[in-house]
Amino acid sequence: MKKELLLLKQEFEKIKNLGYIESSRKGFTGIGKTFEDLIGKEEDTLETPDYHGIEIKTKRGYSKSYVHLFHATPKGKNDFEIKRLCNTYGYPDKIKKEYKVLAFSIQGNKSVFVANRFLFKLSIDYENKKIYLIICDKNMQLVEQDIYWDFDLIQEKLERKLSYLAFIKAWSKTIKGIDYYNYYAIQFYELKSFNVFLFLMEQGVIRITFKIGVFRDGPRMGEIHDRGTSFEIEEQNIQKLFNQLNI
Repeated sequence: MKKELLLLKQEFEKIKNLGYIESSRKGFTGIGKTFEDLIGKEEDTLETPDYHGIEIKTKRGYSKSYVHLFHATPKGKNDFEIKRLCNTYGYPDKIKKEYKVLAFSIQGNKSVFVANRFLFKLSIDYENKKIYLIICDKNMQLVEQDIYWDFDLIQEKLERKLSYLAFIKAWSKTIKGIDYYNYYAIQFYELKSFNVFLFLMEQGVIRITFKIGVFRDGPRMGEIHDRGTSFEIEEQNIQKLFNQLNI
Protein backbone atom coordinates (compact mmCIF):
# COMPACT_ATOMS: atom_id res chain seq x y z
CA MET A 1 0.00 0.00 0.00
CA LYS A 2 2.93 2.36 0.53
CA LYS A 3 3.38 2.59 -3.25
CA GLU A 4 -0.24 3.72 -3.70
CA LEU A 5 0.05 6.25 -0.86
CA LEU A 6 3.19 7.73 -2.40
CA LEU A 7 1.53 7.91 -5.80
CA LEU A 8 -1.43 9.84 -4.39
CA LYS A 9 0.91 12.19 -2.56
CA GLN A 10 2.71 12.93 -5.82
CA GLU A 11 -0.62 13.62 -7.52
CA PHE A 12 -1.56 15.93 -4.65
CA GLU A 13 1.69 17.91 -4.91
CA LYS A 14 1.04 18.54 -8.60
CA ILE A 15 -2.45 19.80 -7.81
CA LYS A 16 -1.20 21.91 -4.91
CA ASN A 17 1.24 23.69 -7.23
CA LEU A 18 -1.62 24.73 -9.51
CA GLY A 19 -2.93 27.15 -6.89
CA TYR A 20 -6.62 28.05 -7.03
CA ILE A 21 -8.60 25.81 -9.38
CA GLU A 22 -12.10 26.47 -10.69
CA SER A 23 -14.69 24.12 -9.21
CA SER A 24 -16.06 21.53 -11.60
CA ARG A 25 -19.41 21.53 -9.77
CA LYS A 26 -21.54 24.11 -8.02
CA GLY A 27 -22.45 23.66 -4.38
CA PHE A 28 -20.98 22.09 -1.27
CA THR A 29 -19.80 18.90 -2.99
CA GLY A 30 -17.66 20.82 -5.48
CA ILE A 31 -14.54 20.59 -3.31
CA GLY A 32 -14.47 16.79 -3.47
CA LYS A 33 -15.67 16.45 -7.05
CA THR A 34 -13.03 18.88 -8.33
CA PHE A 35 -10.19 16.97 -6.68
CA GLU A 36 -11.51 13.65 -8.00
CA ASP A 37 -11.66 15.09 -11.50
CA LEU A 38 -8.06 16.27 -11.20
CA ILE A 39 -6.81 12.78 -10.32
CA GLY A 40 -8.92 11.19 -13.05
CA LYS A 41 -11.49 9.45 -10.86
CA GLU A 42 -14.81 8.87 -12.57
CA GLU A 43 -17.93 9.61 -10.57
CA ASP A 44 -19.76 6.55 -9.26
CA THR A 45 -22.08 5.44 -6.47
CA LEU A 46 -19.98 2.47 -5.35
CA GLU A 47 -19.03 2.14 -1.69
CA THR A 48 -15.38 1.52 -2.48
CA PRO A 49 -12.26 3.62 -1.80
CA ASP A 50 -11.65 6.50 -4.18
CA TYR A 51 -8.06 5.84 -5.23
CA HIS A 52 -6.30 2.44 -5.32
CA GLY A 53 -7.67 1.35 -1.93
CA ILE A 54 -7.44 4.83 -0.36
CA GLU A 55 -10.53 6.79 0.65
CA ILE A 56 -10.20 10.54 0.03
CA LYS A 57 -11.89 13.10 2.26
CA THR A 58 -11.72 16.77 1.31
CA LYS A 59 -12.60 19.66 3.58
CA ARG A 60 -12.38 23.45 3.61
CA GLY A 61 -9.59 24.70 5.84
CA TYR A 62 -11.87 26.77 8.06
CA SER A 63 -14.72 24.24 8.30
CA LYS A 64 -15.67 22.76 11.68
CA SER A 65 -18.25 20.34 10.27
CA TYR A 66 -18.17 16.62 11.01
CA VAL A 67 -16.34 14.29 8.62
CA HIS A 68 -18.61 11.75 6.91
CA LEU A 69 -17.29 8.19 7.23
CA PHE A 70 -19.94 6.07 5.48
CA HIS A 71 -23.68 5.55 5.06
CA ALA A 72 -25.51 2.60 6.60
CA THR A 73 -29.30 2.22 6.50
CA PRO A 74 -30.71 0.54 9.64
CA LYS A 75 -32.83 -2.58 9.67
CA GLY A 76 -36.08 -3.01 11.56
CA LYS A 77 -39.70 -4.10 11.37
CA ASN A 78 -39.97 -3.99 7.58
CA ASP A 79 -38.02 -3.40 4.37
CA PHE A 80 -38.76 0.35 4.35
CA GLU A 81 -37.57 1.21 7.84
CA ILE A 82 -36.54 4.78 7.02
CA LYS A 83 -40.03 5.53 5.70
CA ARG A 84 -41.64 3.95 8.77
CA LEU A 85 -39.32 5.88 11.09
CA CYS A 86 -40.22 9.17 9.41
CA ASN A 87 -43.96 8.48 9.29
CA THR A 88 -44.05 7.37 12.94
CA TYR A 89 -41.73 9.89 14.60
CA GLY A 90 -41.33 12.71 12.08
CA TYR A 91 -42.58 16.29 12.20
CA PRO A 92 -43.99 18.66 9.53
CA ASP A 93 -41.67 19.97 6.83
CA LYS A 94 -41.01 23.72 7.15
CA ILE A 95 -42.49 24.46 3.73
CA LYS A 96 -44.69 21.50 2.81
CA LYS A 97 -46.27 21.13 6.24
CA GLU A 98 -48.59 18.34 5.09
CA TYR A 99 -45.54 16.04 4.77
CA LYS A 100 -43.28 14.71 7.51
CA VAL A 101 -39.49 14.93 7.73
CA LEU A 102 -36.99 13.70 10.31
CA ALA A 103 -33.47 15.03 10.82
CA PHE A 104 -31.33 14.51 13.91
CA SER A 105 -27.90 13.39 15.11
CA ILE A 106 -27.41 10.92 17.92
CA GLN A 107 -24.42 9.82 20.00
CA GLY A 108 -23.83 6.83 22.22
CA ASN A 109 -23.26 8.80 25.42
CA LYS A 110 -26.44 10.89 25.46
CA SER A 111 -30.10 10.89 24.49
CA VAL A 112 -31.60 13.34 22.03
CA PHE A 113 -35.09 14.85 22.16
CA VAL A 114 -36.85 14.48 18.78
CA ALA A 115 -40.01 16.28 17.61
CA ASN A 116 -40.68 17.41 21.20
CA ARG A 117 -42.19 14.00 21.87
CA PHE A 118 -39.57 11.26 21.92
CA LEU A 119 -36.17 10.50 23.40
CA PHE A 120 -33.80 8.63 21.09
CA LYS A 121 -30.65 6.90 22.29
CA LEU A 122 -28.13 4.33 21.06
CA SER A 123 -27.23 1.03 22.69
CA ILE A 124 -24.20 -1.09 21.73
CA ASP A 125 -25.20 -4.73 22.26
CA TYR A 126 -22.01 -6.82 22.15
CA GLU A 127 -23.81 -10.08 22.91
CA ASN A 128 -26.19 -9.84 19.95
CA LYS A 129 -23.71 -7.84 17.87
CA LYS A 130 -26.07 -4.99 17.09
CA ILE A 131 -26.27 -1.23 17.50
CA TYR A 132 -29.83 -0.41 18.57
CA LEU A 133 -31.76 2.82 18.20
CA ILE A 134 -33.91 2.92 21.33
CA ILE A 135 -36.98 5.17 21.37
CA CYS A 136 -38.73 6.27 24.56
CA ASP A 137 -41.53 8.69 25.36
CA LYS A 138 -41.20 11.82 27.49
CA ASN A 139 -41.66 9.72 30.63
CA MET A 140 -38.71 7.49 29.67
CA GLN A 141 -41.06 4.58 28.93
CA LEU A 142 -39.81 2.33 26.14
CA VAL A 143 -41.70 2.81 22.87
CA GLU A 144 -39.65 0.48 20.71
CA GLN A 145 -36.25 -1.12 20.22
CA ASP A 146 -36.72 -2.53 16.74
CA ILE A 147 -34.30 -0.42 14.69
CA TYR A 148 -30.70 -1.62 14.52
CA TRP A 149 -27.46 -2.02 12.60
CA ASP A 150 -25.65 -5.38 12.52
CA PHE A 151 -22.01 -5.36 13.60
CA ASP A 152 -21.10 -7.37 10.50
CA LEU A 153 -22.57 -4.75 8.16
CA ILE A 154 -20.83 -1.85 9.89
CA GLN A 155 -17.50 -3.63 10.11
CA GLU A 156 -17.62 -4.61 6.43
CA LYS A 157 -18.39 -1.04 5.33
CA LEU A 158 -15.72 0.44 7.61
CA GLU A 159 -12.91 -1.91 6.61
CA ARG A 160 -13.74 -1.97 2.90
CA LYS A 161 -13.96 1.80 2.51
CA LEU A 162 -11.73 3.24 5.23
CA SER A 163 -8.76 0.95 5.84
CA TYR A 164 -6.65 3.80 4.44
CA LEU A 165 -7.64 7.45 4.45
CA ALA A 166 -6.23 10.56 2.78
CA PHE A 167 -7.51 13.73 4.45
CA ILE A 168 -7.11 16.75 2.19
CA LYS A 169 -7.74 20.39 3.07
CA ALA A 170 -8.31 23.33 0.77
CA TRP A 171 -8.85 27.06 0.90
CA SER A 172 -11.80 28.31 -1.09
CA LYS A 173 -12.88 31.59 -2.64
CA THR A 174 -15.74 32.74 -4.84
CA ILE A 175 -15.33 35.13 -7.76
CA LYS A 176 -18.39 36.29 -9.70
CA GLY A 177 -20.40 33.36 -8.40
CA ILE A 178 -17.77 30.74 -9.30
CA ASP A 179 -16.00 28.72 -6.59
CA TYR A 180 -12.24 28.08 -6.63
CA TYR A 181 -10.19 25.72 -4.46
CA ASN A 182 -6.55 25.69 -3.42
CA TYR A 183 -5.66 22.22 -2.09
CA TYR A 184 -2.88 22.92 0.38
CA ALA A 185 -2.47 19.98 2.81
CA ILE A 186 -2.73 16.19 2.83
CA GLN A 187 -2.41 13.67 5.66
CA PHE A 188 -2.61 9.89 5.48
CA TYR A 189 -4.16 7.55 8.04
CA GLU A 190 -4.65 3.83 8.64
CA LEU A 191 -7.73 2.45 10.42
CA LYS A 192 -7.10 1.10 13.92
CA SER A 193 -9.78 -1.56 14.42
CA PHE A 194 -13.50 -2.22 14.50
CA ASN A 195 -13.36 -2.59 18.29
CA VAL A 196 -11.95 0.93 18.54
CA PHE A 197 -14.79 2.12 16.32
CA LEU A 198 -17.38 0.58 18.67
CA PHE A 199 -15.67 2.08 21.72
CA LEU A 200 -15.79 5.53 20.09
CA MET A 201 -19.46 5.00 19.31
CA GLU A 202 -20.14 4.32 22.99
CA GLN A 203 -18.16 7.40 24.02
CA GLY A 204 -20.09 9.67 21.66
CA VAL A 205 -17.03 10.44 19.53
CA ILE A 206 -18.71 8.95 16.45
CA ARG A 207 -22.30 9.98 15.82
CA ILE A 208 -25.11 8.85 13.52
CA THR A 209 -27.04 11.45 11.53
CA PHE A 210 -30.44 10.91 9.92
CA LYS A 211 -31.43 13.26 7.07
CA ILE A 212 -34.91 12.24 5.97
CA GLY A 213 -36.54 14.96 3.91
CA VAL A 214 -39.33 15.19 1.37
CA PHE A 215 -39.50 16.10 -2.30
CA ARG A 216 -41.24 19.48 -2.34
CA ASP A 217 -42.06 19.66 -6.06
CA GLY A 218 -41.84 17.75 -9.32
CA PRO A 219 -43.19 14.29 -10.13
CA ARG A 220 -41.98 12.88 -6.79
CA MET A 221 -43.52 15.62 -4.63
CA GLY A 222 -44.50 14.25 -1.24
CA GLU A 223 -42.22 11.22 -1.43
CA ILE A 224 -39.54 10.51 1.17
CA HIS A 225 -36.15 12.01 0.23
CA ASP A 226 -33.61 10.06 2.26
CA ARG A 227 -30.19 11.72 2.06
CA GLY A 228 -28.58 8.81 3.84
CA THR A 229 -27.92 7.70 7.40
CA SER A 230 -24.39 8.89 8.02
CA PHE A 231 -21.73 7.79 10.52
CA GLU A 232 -19.57 10.83 11.29
CA ILE A 233 -16.61 12.02 13.33
CA GLU A 234 -15.12 15.43 14.11
CA GLU A 235 -11.81 16.25 12.46
CA GLN A 236 -10.18 16.78 15.86
CA ASN A 237 -10.94 13.15 16.73
CA ILE A 238 -9.64 11.55 13.53
CA GLN A 239 -6.57 10.15 15.30
CA LYS A 240 -8.76 8.33 17.82
CA LEU A 241 -10.03 6.12 14.99
CA PHE A 242 -6.97 6.15 12.72
CA ASN A 243 -3.21 5.95 13.09
CA GLN A 244 -1.41 8.79 11.33
CA LEU A 245 1.05 7.69 8.65
CA ASN A 246 4.22 9.50 7.66
CA ILE A 247 4.36 9.42 3.88
